[in-house]
Amino acid sequence: MPPSSGELWGHHLMPQQVNVDCLLPNGIFVILTCNRDATLEKIKCDLWIEAKKYPLFYKLLDSSSYIFIGITQDAEREEFYDETRRLCDLRLFQPILKLVEPEGNRDDKMLNYEIGMAVGIPVSEFNEIKDLEVITFRREILNVCKEAVDLREHNGNLSLSMYVYPPDIESYAELPIHLEERLISKEGFVIVCIWVVSQDQSRNKYSVKVPHAAKPSDVVAETIRRRSRMMGMTKEHAERCIQEYSQTYVLKVCGCDLFLFEEYPISQYKYVRECIATDKIPQLMLLTKENVYSTLPKNVFRMPSYVQRGIQALLDVNNQPTTSIWNINDNFKLLVNCATYVNVKEVGKIYVKAGIYNGTEALCESQATKEVDSTNPRWNEWLEFLQIRDIPRSARLCLSICFELKRKNKKVHYALAWGNLQLFDFNNHLMKGKVSLHMWPMTPGLEELLNPIGIPGSNPDKDCPFLEIEFERFSPPLVYPPKSHFEELALMVANRDKNSHQYETEEDWKREIEIIKDITARDPLSEISEQEKELLWKRRDFCLHHPNSLPKLLSAVKWSDRENVAQLYMLLKQWPMLCPESALQLLDCSYTDLNVRAFAVQCLEAGLVDDKLHQYLLQLVQALKFEPYLDNPITRFLLKRSLLNQRIGQQFFWHLKSEMDQSSIRIRFGLVLEAFCRGCGFFLRTLSRQVEALDKLTKLTCMLKTEVKDDIDEQMKFLHEQLQQPDYQDCLQNFTSPLNSSHRLGLISQEECEVKSSKKRPLRMVWKNPDPLADLWYSSYKMFFKNGDDLRQDMLTLQIIRIMDIIWKNAGLDLRMIPYNCLSTGKDVGLIEAVRDSETIMKIQSRGGTKAVIQMDSLQLHRWIKINNKDRYDLAIDAFTRSCAGYCVATFVLGIGDRHSENIMVTEGGQVFHIDFGHFLNHKKKKFGINRERVPFVLTEDFIRVIAKGKDKPEKQDEYKKFQEMCCQAYIILRKHADLIINLLTMMLSCGIPELQSLDDISYVRKTLAVEKTEKEAVEYFLGEFRNAYGDSWTTKMDWLFHAVKHF
Repeated sequence: MPPSSGELWGHHLMPQQVNVDCLLPNGIFVILTCNRDATLEKIKCDLWIEAKKYPLFYKLLDSSSYIFIGITQDAEREEFYDETRRLCDLRLFQPILKLVEPEGNRDDKMLNYEIGMAVGIPVSEFNEIKDLEVITFRREILNVCKEAVDLREHNGNLSLSMYVYPPDIESYAELPIHLEERLISKEGFVIVCIWVVSQDQSRNKYSVKVPHAAKPSDVVAETIRRRSRMMGMTKEHAERCIQEYSQTYVLKVCGCDLFLFEEYPISQYKYVRECIATDKIPQLMLLTKENVYSTLPKNVFRMPSYVQRGIQALLDVNNQPTTSIWNINDNFKLLVNCATYVNVKEVGKIYVKAGIYNGTEALCESQATKEVDSTNPRWNEWLEFLQIRDIPRSARLCLSICFELKRKNKKVHYALAWGNLQLFDFNNHLMKGKVSLHMWPMTPGLEELLNPIGIPGSNPDKDCPFLEIEFERFSPPLVYPPKSHFEELALMVANRDKNSHQYETEEDWKREIEIIKDITARDPLSEISEQEKELLWKRRDFCLHHPNSLPKLLSAVKWSDRENVAQLYMLLKQWPMLCPESALQLLDCSYTDLNVRAFAVQCLEAGLVDDKLHQYLLQLVQALKFEPYLDNPITRFLLKRSLLNQRIGQQFFWHLKSEMDQSSIRIRFGLVLEAFCRGCGFFLRTLSRQVEALDKLTKLTCMLKTEVKDDIDEQMKFLHEQLQQPDYQDCLQNFTSPLNSSHRLGLISQEECEVKSSKKRPLRMVWKNPDPLADLWYSSYKMFFKNGDDLRQDMLTLQIIRIMDIIWKNAGLDLRMIPYNCLSTGKDVGLIEAVRDSETIMKIQSRGGTKAVIQMDSLQLHRWIKINNKDRYDLAIDAFTRSCAGYCVATFVLGIGDRHSENIMVTEGGQVFHIDFGHFLNHKKKKFGINRERVPFVLTEDFIRVIAKGKDKPEKQDEYKKFQEMCCQAYIILRKHADLIINLLTMMLSCGIPELQSLDDISYVRKTLAVEKTEKEAVEYFLGEFRNAYGDSWTTKMDWLFHAVKHF
């Protein structure tokens, strides 16, 4: 751990008292003894008292005229405007503070300071960037922020409330079949309990019966009607009260900040729908809208001073005379000059390999320089590629420095470093002149010599291989042609080719159409032959009437042929909108064309409701990495939607923030975060509180690992001592949960917080729920804080399991899954929701004595469920059976490995669920090079005994056969959504998850979903794997036995 991560340089903790050197504006130096948790306000007050004892005090203005500045551990001069901050949280290099009069606008400085704290990059760093694209993006993106802020205000307090408390609803109003069946006996009605809390905290409860499709205003009206009857009012009087007051109230879920502001059917709200699924009565609180509105902060937006920067420079560039690349008949040429800082393990020959790509498709043959000695590599060699006029707008130059090694009379080539450059800048100009490119180290597992999906641009780390190249200069400069030129070219080509199909027979046409239908039905990773591509392009007009064929048609476009590109652009203008799930594919690394990506975003704008945006947000944030330029439609789309919905905005913030340690996208993500922070107004303070809390927990876990001896009792004592410190209490209490924006975390329940005994020493944190009706929801919130584990794989796995659960429910199959919340908040840091009232299989088995622990008693799990569910035994067995089926299928499809009795858990209500997804896509855990796991998923005798209600020979029982049928049903439903699952994984290739590096990893999911088989063949394949899982469950038992012995 670097020394700069503590409270002072080289110290995790400051002493309880520290001498602070304070330099006053009058030149007097005062040494002040301060408590480590003293606020800047207290230090200033004490300093003023002390300063009166020194000369020249009369020269000072009032203390409020000054602010403290200091040098932080990042070697940055920082102005401290927020005087509620504590000394120990300033991250000073040394305890030295200086008082100065602030310069410039104080409000702007305060905002910049808060943005810097939230983003992790001081705004001054962005201000110092001279790149015209960065300057232009920072200015133009503010228009999106202003538009969102105006929309939040367009309907006054109501629209502002919708931003702060967005409706948590399902995508579709229609109830799935399994929920409709539950309501048949109730004739489609639901009973809702409405609570009214008086100022003295006394409560009144009203139970009302309403149709499940009733709107929130109908529920309010029915509540007023019920109360009126209880008060003895006449029917006419009651109706007058309803007419007068029903619109002045709003419903809120008891115990959390979920409001029913929007007039959707109440059964479309997720909370109510979950209550229907579990036979619970929804508990809602009645509040006046006026009271809710009074708590809303002001909607403030300030235009920063930098909005005027770069305008003239951009005008100067755009006013220069230019020539279209279509007027040039030459080939594109590149001069490779020299390289420095190239480190090789052995003396040998190195060369530069170069290729031009559009997405993942090479536009021409790659070229290579001659081989030179690695000690002082100089080439001064021109490489020649395709014609300049045929270079597409999103073309990317991919470079690598390669090394040749001789092994057993065989030459082996591998890349030492790579680098990519867009051939056109953000302003449509073709690259020219000398370019110095700092290269990136090769990604582990990348076998190709070029990396076309790598981020374009220079590596900010200057201690890396450096390549000097030079592009041809043209006078005037070359630019990409405008859209009007493409329209003219497409029209010319259409007129030329209009009679090309006139001699075809109807039989030929029908045969080719059937082939095209077969091609378009294939999964996204299926291979398409060159003949099939030619056929797709030939029948592109037919494809136009089958919108979901677009990704396949795009693979048939010859991007190095401007006529092809022009015709495609005209087709895109006519193309019908795709559903959001199909549009997602057009945003992955294969599709970099600006018009294609813009069309994909149009489809998202037309069809992606907030609920689905929340589901797919993880992948959409990754899609930003595949954008060639900073300013693009997907960035604008995500920013605007995040600024109109705080639930989405919070997740958007953390998905960006969590990757700020990656130097390749630090500036890109930092600039988007800056714009978001400027547009989110008062919500910035909420996010800053979360950042402060997580930073505090990070420091705490670092101290536990390094400064407290490796004894769990000592570490528990240290944890509780620190949680009692004022600085920890300030940071870790009364803020919004990063896992869920509708959960407010109140006071810390210190006695329940603990250090877990696992290797990375995660913290189990417990907060009290401050809501007045917390007892009707949850009295506390529990989560794990992890420092040292990469949670991105867990987060992705849980997201896909959550989407599987939604797919099953929409098909009428509720498998009682528990896709708990997990959030990566930084490098190897994050939060995991603690599932209530649950135990690991190992802990349950340990209560059954040695026989259960060593896998000789398969009834212990059944006994535990039976004891905990004396009054609802059948419901608990049903919950276990359904959830077991769901996780069997999910873990099989995703190839989730390392399954043992400590990462499979069961709730007291019978639901089984999996945790800790450190291995997936069939990356199994090995011991001494031997694969420990030999079954496709976990299905042991313990589980089958529960499903069969404890009967002997469980595999012969009807319950087991029904369970098998349920698994098959779940598998068949998932296969119909194979494209979505594959696309979600493909879009995550850029995030750096070790077990998701290439399309080969994703091919495992193609295998488990049997995408190339018929449904009958797929079911037979799955049943074979099912029989293997149970038939070879003895191997799982042995693995669990060794795991139990290790922890016994």
